[in-house]
Amino acid sequence: MRRVVFNQKGGVGKSTITCNLAAVSASRGLRTLVLDLDVQGNSTRYLLGDQADGVEDGTVADFFQQTLGFSFQPKQVGEFIYETPIEHLHLMPSSPTLDELHGKLESRYKIYKLRDALESLSDRYDRIFI
Repeated sequence: MRRVVFNQKGGVGKSTITCNLAAVSASRGLRTLVLDLDVQGNSTRYLLGDQADGVEDGTVADFFQQTLGFSFQPKQVGEFIYETPIEHLHLMPSSPTLDELHGKLESRYKIYKLRDALESLSDRYDRIFI
């Protein structure tokens, strides 16, 4: 059963709640993925700690650039996913360049790229938090 909770308002704790729910899910042995779609990358920094600074290639922005046709060497969606220090918890990290893609991603049909990617990961993860 899928559940969707959405809130656009800033500063209400979305990243903190997402990371904590994901950590609880992973601690119960569920294979868990977090997609950090916030250009500030708070979930990325929270889950990767100091390693977040080393993430330059293979972010969610790179994934979207590839789906928009800007990549000459396409990667599989799994190549954009990083392990975190928490067992069973993986992350597709954010990047500030995601902000530059916002207008292009709003164009028709682009949102389906994320849906298709998530469907391809559904057998690898029990829970996916965005």
